[in-house]
Amino acid sequence: TIASRQHSRTAMVFEVPPLTDSEEQWGPTAPAESIDDLPFAPFDKRAFVGRMADWSLRAEQFRERRRFDRNAPQQVTNEAFAYQEESSEGFNLVDTNKPIVQPGWDKGMRGRGRGRGRGRGRWAPQPMGAEAKFNAKFESKKTPQVAQSKWKKSQAANFRNGNFGNRWNDQKPQRTRDASVDVRPGWGVKGQITFPELVKLTTEPPEPTDVFSCGTVNYYDKAFDRITTKTEKSLERIERSFYKVSTSDDPEIARMASDDSLSDVRVYATDTILAVIMAAPRSAFSWDVVVNRVGNKLFLDKRSDSAIDYVTCNETANDFGDEERESINHTSKLTTEATFINQNFSQQVLLDPSCKEGVFAFDSPVSPFAAAAPGEQAAPVGYRYRVFTLGKAPKEGEPDGRVKILARTEVDAAIKGKQEEDLLMRIYALNEIDSKLTNGIDWRQKLDSQRGAVLADELKNNSAKLAKWTLQAMLAGADLIKLGYVSRVHPRDSYNHVILGTQTYKPKEFATQINLNVSNAWGILKAIVDLCLQLEEGRYLLLKDPNKPVIRLYTLPLDAFQEEEEEEEESEDEEEEIEDAED
Repeated sequence: TIASRQHSRTAMVFEVPPLTDSEEQWGPTAPAESIDDLPFAPFDKRAFVGRMADWSLRAEQFRERRRFDRNAPQQVTNEAFAYQEESSEGFNLVDTNKPIVQPGWDKGMRGRGRGRGRGRGRWAPQPMGAEAKFNAKFESKKTPQVAQSKWKKSQAANFRNGNFGNRWNDQKPQRTRDASVDVRPGWGVKGQITFPELVKLTTEPPEPTDVFSCGTVNYYDKAFDRITTKTEKSLERIERSFYKVSTSDDPEIARMASDDSLSDVRVYATDTILAVIMAAPRSAFSWDVVVNRVGNKLFLDKRSDSAIDYVTCNETANDFGDEERESINHTSKLTTEATFINQNFSQQVLLDPSCKEGVFAFDSPVSPFAAAAPGEQAAPVGYRYRVFTLGKAPKEGEPDGRVKILARTEVDAAIKGKQEEDLLMRIYALNEIDSKLTNGIDWRQKLDSQRGAVLADELKNNSAKLAKWTLQAMLAGADLIKLGYVSRVHPRDSYNHVILGTQTYKPKEFATQINLNVSNAWGILKAIVDLCLQLEEGRYLLLKDPNKPVIRLYTLPLDAFQEEEEEEEESEDEEEEIEDAED
């Protein structure tokens, strides 16, 4: 039929190719004539024989590597299949697109694996297929954890929180401190001095000349030298008045300023003010000094209730207290506590005046400040007025450019030496708050056996305070410095304290031990005094910046700080009226 004819015409014919069979070997006996011209690719024993199409992890890695390294030559097993590239010398492509500049922090970082296997890095593909199922099953299993110590748990917590030991990113952000006095808009800036400039200054320490001395001091009780951490003694509260009189309010300085025999003295100050200026590069807290330029003379004063009158605590430590105002470890509360400890310790270690040693009296046994308040029991303090000449002696025929400074210095006690001679002493107290807060040393455990380590830790946390104490002792001509170690009864109790021990130093030796350059301290004082003597007659303010190592000089109106002084006088009158009413 017609349909069968059309089907016979369109049907495909399958011809069986000739097959050769060999009984002696496996495979074809001779190569086929149809593939004579095709090259033969032999297999290597190390070659990977897998599936024809592989979308697993290995193929994905190969595609990723080929995508990021397009310029690398393709690895071909058989050279016969290699593509012969024509020479492209003298031919350049012009790209009109703006090139993308890779940031510097990302250079060389791509492709660096962080996993166990090769290529398992940031850009490695995620496992797929059977490998992903195996990993999910393995990760779901909970492996038993070995018991860890508290130290390891704390270290693990630090790593989870991003704190890696003592590395740079473990440091706490620096807190913003408050200035000792609020700068008013009307105060003009005359200039500023940075601490790096002050560190380079130096001058020869001058030899002092005693002009006048007054007051009486008690002798030191040597029984306190035998106190240890096991035989601690409670710190007592002694109600005595301490007078922190400024330079211009001192009646003796006013008398000497009008004395013709001291007409060549141009600068007047106290040891506390001079020590703050001389130890300025070590200070971290803000402080201020009022400069009064009267005629050709210079008076360095302080404000009433100034920060200079208080003893700082942990000023140069990394963590200097809590930010909460009501906390007992706030900076202001710690300063008040340290001042309270120093005043009571300096009176508790003294012998009673009725002892066989009696008292040590200066030229005038009456204190000029105790006489002004007859109803109060004043603390026994000796005052020495001394003149220091700064600068080198002039040569013959040259004008004398030296500057003389008259300073009122203080002495706390006297002590009998080995030859029964009288030695003058300054008494100070170091106080421990909580060793865990400052990562310091526990005094009750290390003070008796490692006192040097305790002092080194205090030097790190209170470098400015120790420098000021040493300079005050050297200005007063004290023979010894007595340091007391006072600690809280409990870290959370800021009212009750105990004395754990004492230690005695000579001022010059102690200055070397705390790395205090005395020549540099006198050079700083001379530079600031020379700067202030160049000012016009008026009132100025030296203010240490609370957050920068800079000292600025401001011009002040003549009535500056009068409101604060009037308010303080009114508050004192009210307190006196209340006390009289109670009596």
